[in-house]
Amino acid sequence: MPDDIFGDPLPPEQRPARKRQLTDRDQRTRLQRIEDCLDYPMIYELAEHLPAPHQVGCPPQYPPLVYLLLASLMPVTGSKRSAAAHLSSDLLWRRLHTAVRRHAGRLAAARLPDTAPSRGQYLYAEHHLLAPATDLLTDVFEHHAVRQALAQGLFPPTAVRTWARPQRRQLIVGDATVPKAPSKAEHPTTLDPATGRLLRHRVDPAARLYYENGETRPRPARGTKWFFASGRDDGYWRRVILTYAHVAGGAYEDEAAVAVRSFTTLATRLPGCMGVVYDGALRGVHRDTLARAGLLAINKQHGSVRPMAYELLRFGACRHDLWCDQGRIAERLLLDDGTSVLRPVPVTRLEHRPGRTRSRWYHLLDIPCRRGNHPHRVPVAITTTPADRAVRDTVTGRRARSDTERGFHRAEHLQQIPEPTLAHQHLYPWRADSESVHNQFDQSLWNQRMISYGLDRQKVFVLAFALAHNATSHRIFQNDRIHSRVPSGAGHGPAPAGPGT
Repeated sequence: MPDDIFGDPLPPEQRPARKRQLTDRDQRTRLQRIEDCLDYPMIYELAEHLPAPHQVGCPPQYPPLVYLLLASLMPVTGSKRSAAAHLSSDLLWRRLHTAVRRHAGRLAAARLPDTAPSRGQYLYAEHHLLAPATDLLTDVFEHHAVRQALAQGLFPPTAVRTWARPQRRQLIVGDATVPKAPSKAEHPTTLDPATGRLLRHRVDPAARLYYENGETRPRPARGTKWFFASGRDDGYWRRVILTYAHVAGGAYEDEAAVAVRSFTTLATRLPGCMGVVYDGALRGVHRDTLARAGLLAINKQHGSVRPMAYELLRFGACRHDLWCDQGRIAERLLLDDGTSVLRPVPVTRLEHRPGRTRSRWYHLLDIPCRRGNHPHRVPVAITTTPADRAVRDTVTGRRARSDTERGFHRAEHLQQIPEPTLAHQHLYPWRADSESVHNQFDQSLWNQRMISYGLDRQKVFVLAFALAHNATSHRIFQNDRIHSRVPSGAGHGPAPAGPGT
């Protein structure tokens, strides 16, 4: 296609391979990840928001900080029992003392007992201390995660913005996953068909049935659904999880609604954010909300969307029949055999016009014509309503009807970056980063099942997973800065020692 800003899509055999090999510096052992958590400043800042111990009764043996550190180790070791066992070793308990002294002061470290807490003590603290404070901790986590992302060079507010070719670090990637419920039981009691006895089972009260893989091949999954949003640049372990949320599903709130609310909130905190990358769960109504907030919505068209007539343009003796097809404007051309084809119209510019409360988006078209090409501007991504700014007809001068008044869902049919383009082929594969988050989340679970019963306790584990991941990202970013400051020729000496070594 000549002079199209998005470019022609490449066939699968010509697309470049984008998979990279892990380097030695990107490998992280379990002990290294444990040290990352113990030396992560955000955990110590979160602990300051936990409620203080009561002034009456028996004083607690351990401060709240210890239980939050122990929770952050659970996704690394795979279970609560394993995390407690690791921390009970003399080596890690001394390293915890060292980390607490470094981040919380000598007085806090001196108050720590000589031995680590047991699993039973953690379970009590999880139920009475951590679980009731998860909402507050989540808000504080999001604030500090945004600060960490900006410090690591993600979403730079001063970077050049090219709406048709945004950089990876300027986009948020999100998706939701359903880890398996802690148990397979769906009912508290069942009848044994062999003996006739009544069997009792432990059932997760938060688990329900979801369907994954969208419109292609829905797969049932029973558990709790969790949404993650993250940002990253090139390189492994550089990702920063920005937020997470529980997806209730059913008649309460679906995945796309949770994602849109999270994206719009993050966009106000990340001045350099240009858009989001998501799967087909985002439909036109969701892309409309994101576009009005000034964000790109990069995802695939739903399979139910079919071509439809848009408008008939007349330029003197020229007539051009424009249609909506595959997320963009196409011209209907009649063939000699009486059939017709839809030819995409070249887009010369993706125009963004920010406003005080909402944005507008346009495709600047260059309609080919044997009498000379015709420039034409078409609004995209936003379905206008009567409450929006009135548009006047260029011929009659009367107010033109809005999209909702004429029954046209513009956000569903016209994308900002159409799917069958080279630009979309370059940007959409970054959505696979969300699958990497889901894979790491599943690998952090014992037997790939949730290790807690009840939504409140599961929120503690999801928070701990996000903290453990961001802790490693923070440490690797610090190591990269150290390596970048090493002068040329000085890299043959011993590597800089990490905390606690």
